[in-house]
Amino acid sequence: MKLTDTQLLLLSAASQREDLLLVPPINLKGKAANAVTAKLLRGQLIEEIMVQPHQPHWRESEANRIGFKLTPTGLQAIGIQPDQDCPNPAAADVAQVTDAPPASAARDGSKKALVISLLRREQGATLDDLVAATGWLPHTTRAALTGLRKSGHTITNDKNETGRSVYRLTLPENETSAGQAA
Repeated sequence: MKLTDTQLLLLSAASQREDLLLVPPINLKGKAANAVTAKLLRGQLIEEIMVQPHQPHWRESEANRIGFKLTPTGLQAIGIQPDQDCPNPAAADVAQVTDAPPASAARDGSKKALVISLLRREQGATLDDLVAATGWLPHTTRAALTGLRKSGHTITNDKNETGRSVYRLTLPENETSAGQAA
């Protein structure tokens, strides 16, 4: 199934959330929102569920709030292999958008820790470096960088001598290069 950029971004962002819920973009309303989600529903990339008042929703009635949750098929569509042992396989590897841990926290051996270590190198990392190291698709890798930013990491983006973007993690003054408080 060929997905639009908007659909890919929605799925990638949902994969970073602990609850795997799609968050409706501010600029997507009415028929456009229905068209985007209808194709995802038909492809079984998302499922319609009732959500709590504090969770993102796409529509509501007097009694219910309806949201969309990413399915294992949806995770596969963006290059993330679901793991039967982990209820949210993406959350183990990517910084979560809500209720994020402190910026220096990363589980040893995780893809998040790998990305952080690549970004902390003096030469930084290009998107191609990160894609090759993690096995993620480029849009998933960009979403992971956004997740890191939202979880408190400061990431700079400069151009190298060939004109390609190079990402670097800037350490706060109270942290050492190992990510521990000084």
